[in-house]
Amino acid sequence: MSKKVLISGASGFIGANLVRALLVRGDEVHVLSRPDSFRWRLDQIKKKLKFHNIQISDKESVLRIVKDVQPEQVFHLAHFGGNAGENDFGLIQKVVIGGTGALFEACGKVNSVKSIVNVGSSSEYGAKQSIMKEKMLLEPNTPYGCAKAWATLYGQYLASEKNIPITTLRLFSVFGPWESPPRFMPSVILSCLRGVAPKVTNPLLVRDFIFVDDVVRACLLVADNPHPGEVINIGFGRQMTLGEATDIVLKNMGAGVSIEIGGEGRSYDKTDVVWQADISKAKKLLGWKPEFTQKEAIIKTIKWFNENKNLY
Repeated sequence: MSKKVLISGASGFIGANLVRALLVRGDEVHVLSRPDSFRWRLDQIKKKLKFHNIQISDKESVLRIVKDVQPEQVFHLAHFGGNAGENDFGLIQKVVIGGTGALFEACGKVNSVKSIVNVGSSSEYGAKQSIMKEKMLLEPNTPYGCAKAWATLYGQYLASEKNIPITTLRLFSVFGPWESPPRFMPSVILSCLRGVAPKVTNPLLVRDFIFVDDVVRACLLVADNPHPGEVINIGFGRQMTLGEATDIVLKNMGAGVSIEIGGEGRSYDKTDVVWQADISKAKKLLGWKPEFTQKEAIIKTIKWFNENKNLY
C-alpha cells in the first residue's frame, strides 16, 4: 500500500537512491529542500516529487509543512559535513543540530507520523580499537561526528520521553550510484574512466564499505517496522583497505593505470584503528543483512558510472 512520506536530504546521493525506491513502492514523496539546493540527482524524477523549499533549521516553516503534508513516514537524511565540511561547525550546527531538532519536534506534534528514520554516521564512534558496537561509548573526533552523535541522542530522548517514533540507522562507508567526488569510490572510478591514476592518500586505511542499495533496504525496513529509541549499525561487517577497493576497481575497469599515493587525507584517518560494524543487531531486529558483497557492489557501481559518466 502506498504511503505519504516526507524526506530531508533527498538531493544527496543516499537520498536520491532512497527517493527512487519510494517512488517504485508507489509512495507520495514530499521533499524538504533548500531553495538553493543543487538537485541534479533528482532532475530525471522531479515531476514525480512534491518539493517544499525551506531551510530545515527554520522551526516554524518545518512545522507548517509537516502539518500540511501529514506524512506517515519521515526519513531524515539532511546533513552538512563529511569530506567537504567536516570542520565548518557553523553550518554543521545549523543543519545537523538545528535541522534535526526542528524536524523531530514538528513530527511530535502531528498524529499521522508512524515512524521516523534518522540517518546517523559511524563518525559518532570516533577512533576505536575494536569492532564498533551500538553500546560503545561515543567519542567523535570531528565537529560533524559530534553533531551526528547529538542528533542520535536527542532522537533517543524524544523516543523515550515524548513517544516520538525515532529509530536511528548508524551508517558506515556507503557508496554506489549518484555518489560524487571528493568521496573515495567515485573519485577512483572517475579517475580510471578518464585514464588518470587514482590518488589514494594511504592504501592501508580501512573502511567498512556498504552498498547504497542495502542501506536503502534497511531504511524501508525500519520505516515499516520502527524500533523507537534504538540505534542500529548498518555496514557490511567487514573492513576493507582503500588499496583493496582500488585494486578491485582497476582490475574490473582495465584502465591501464596504477594507484598514485598521496593527496590530502582526512584529519582523523589513522592506520591503527578498526573501522568495522557489528551488524548483529540489524540482523536480529530487522532481519537485515547485506545482499551484495563488497566486490559485487563495487562492480555494480563501476557499471553505473560507465553508463552515466555524462552526468559527471
